[in-house]
Amino acid sequence: MAIVQTAFVGDVIFASPLAQAIKSRHPQARLALVVRAAQAEVASCIPGVDEVVIFDKRGADRGPVGLWRAARRLRGRFDVLLSLHRSTRSGLLAYLSGIPLRVGFRQGPWRLAYHRAVPWREAEPAPLPQYLRLLEAIGIPAQNPQLRLQAPPDSPRRIEAFRLRHPELPPGPWVALCIGSVWATKRWPAVYFASLAALLSRSGYHALLLGGPGERDIESEIRRAATVEIFSDVGGTLSDAAALLSGCAAAVGGDSGLAHMARALGIPTVVLFGPTDARAHLFDRRSRPLTAQVKCRPCSRHGPQRCPKGHHDCMRLISPQEVAEAVFDLLSPRCPTPRSLPAAPAPLPAPRPETRP
Repeated sequence: MAIVQTAFVGDVIFASPLAQAIKSRHPQARLALVVRAAQAEVASCIPGVDEVVIFDKRGADRGPVGLWRAARRLRGRFDVLLSLHRSTRSGLLAYLSGIPLRVGFRQGPWRLAYHRAVPWREAEPAPLPQYLRLLEAIGIPAQNPQLRLQAPPDSPRRIEAFRLRHPELPPGPWVALCIGSVWATKRWPAVYFASLAALLSRSGYHALLLGGPGERDIESEIRRAATVEIFSDVGGTLSDAAALLSGCAAAVGGDSGLAHMARALGIPTVVLFGPTDARAHLFDRRSRPLTAQVKCRPCSRHGPQRCPKGHHDCMRLISPQEVAEAVFDLLSPRCPTPRSLPAAPAPLPAPRPETRP
C-alpha cells in the first residue's frame, strides 16, 4: 500500500495515524510513503512505514517527464494507493501509477484518477479526520488520531555528536525553541524567543534553538537580543532535530513542521497560532495551543508571507511571559517546576509593536 503526501513536514506527520491504523489491521502489509525529498527523513521516522518513495516534484521529477518517471516507480509494486494531497499533480501521479485501487478526495478534475473518491468537507477545519475517512473507504476503521513519530535509531550518537560540538553544553533540562516556518507570518518575533530563553533560564531550563538552513538570520537576531547563553542546531537535518527533540523536556514553536514533530514525539509542546486556525489540529493533554485575541485572525490556511493588516498582532500579542507560563504548566505534573514565574527578578517586558502614525 502507498500513501501519497507531497506537501510540507507537518502534513507528512499527519499521515502517521493512517500508518498506525493500516498496520493494526494488516500487520503484514508493506507500507510506502510517497513524499518530497526534503521530507524523507521525517517520513522514515513514522512507525509502520516500511519504505519512503521520493517524488521530487520541484527537482528531478519536475514536468511531465519527471511525473511519468515518478509514476513508474510505483507501477506494479502496490495494490492500493491513498492520496492525501489534493492537487492535479498528485491526481495525475495516482492515475499514471496504474495501481489497481486508488483512493483520493472528490475535488476538482483529478477526482477522475480515483476508483473511490471521498468528498472533502469544507466545513471541517481539521484535515486529519478527513484523511482517516480515506481509510474507511477501503474498510479500515478510523482509530486514534494521535500523531506518532519515533526518534531515529541512532539518536544517542546524534546527541553525543552535538555535545562534542558544544563542550560547554550544560546537562539540561532543555526546552527546544522551534524558531521558524516556511510562512513568514507564522514566525514569532526573534526578540520574544530571546526573552523566553531568559524566563526559562530563571527556572533552570536551557534554550536550544532548532530550525532549517534558511533560518540562520533569525538565529543571529535571537543571539543578539539574548541575555543568557543559548545553544543551537539551526541548519541541521530533520533527523538531527528529531533526535535532539527526543531529549528535550518541552518545545515551543509556531504552527510549523518542527513544532508538530515535537508533538508527534510525545514532547510537551506549546504551539503559537497567529494567522492560521488552531482548530485545524487535534490536541492532547501534552500540547497547548496559544492564540492572541485579534479580530482579524485566522486569516489564512497556510499563513501569508506578509500580514494583510501590516501589524502582525496575531503573533506580537502572544507574550514571552504567557508562553513561559504555558511551558511550566505542561511540565508541572512531570517535574518540580513552579507553575508560575518567580517573583524576582521581574519578568522581562514583552516587546511592543512600533507606534504607527
